[in-house]
Formats: sequence, C-alpha cells, structure tokens
Amino acid sequence: MALPERLQPLRPNKQQRLTMNALLETLDNLIEQNRDEQDAEIVALIEQWNSLASRPYEFHEFRDFHSYTSADDFIRSAFHQDKYVQDLRFDEACALADFVCTSGGDDSDVNYALQLLESNFANANASDLIFWPDDWFNDPTLSHVELTPQDIVGYLMEKSARRLADAPPITLRYAMP
Repeated sequence: MALPERLQPLRPNKQQRLTMNALLETLDNLIEQNRDEQDAEIVALIEQWNSLASRPYEFHEFRDFHSYTSADDFIRSAFHQDKYVQDLRFDEACALADFVCTSGGDDSDVNYALQLLESNFANANASDLIFWPDDWFNDPTLSHVELTPQDIVGYLMEKSARRLADAPPITLRYAMP
C-alpha cells in the first residue's frame, strides 16, 4: 500500500538535490580530515544545509550518517516534514502502518511514515508496537504476533487516547499494557 497522496513526503527538486549533495560531500570530506563541529567552515556548511532542510541538523548527524543510511536517503530525509495531521483518517493511518510493516519504499520514506505515526499517536510508541510487539505489550509470548494495519492503528488510538473520527469499532485481541 502506498502512502496517501496528502501525506507524501516533500521531494527535493533537481537543483536542491545537487546543492544538498555538494554540501554533504564537502562536509563528509572535512569530517574525514578530522575537522570538528567548532570548525568555522563546517559551521557555515551546516547552516547552509539547514537553510534548505525541513529541520535543523547537527554535526553528529553528518559524522554518523554512513552507519545507518545512504547519501541519497539522507538527502531525501532532509525534506521530510514531521507533522501532526488534525483530520487524519483511519484509512490513511492504516496505509502508514502498512507502508512501515511492508517496507513500502526507500528507508527514508519508511522512517518518515513511522515518524508520522509517532507524531499523530503521541506516547503510543508505534515503533515498538510494529517491530517489537513483545516489548510493547510487555509479554514475551507476543514476539511473533501478526498485527494487521487496522490492529496497529487500533492499539495506537487506544494507547494515545486519540480516536480517529472515522475509525470503525475495533476489537483489540490482546490486553493493553
């Protein structure tokens, strides 16, 4: 299942991608030369990056990104905007859950969808529910439980106390933690 149209992440245009790629390569080269976060050139480059990105980035993110993502995903993720969607619909929330569960896109897009679930269901810990249900439920017997996207959204609504206006009645198969 694809991400709903209105929840699609922003995509950099060609010029933005080229600019961000050049900034990232320059920062990477300077960091490889053991320049630190106090270095004036690094500070200026991060400021340039942050003027284009959807959120402020810090030195450690540039230093460490190779350990968890590709340069392309890192650049794409710079344009992802975390947002609370006041009128989020049940089918949209289910599409987000399905997208995360099936790894429906690039890593940056999957992380974006997961962050949308986290932001829209406060303190419900969507990541643990999806990837470590035994921890979420505090029940080691549920480590391999199969939850549907509808189940996931049902538990997230219950835990966060945010009931989506168009959500159907959902029977939760497992006790809430």
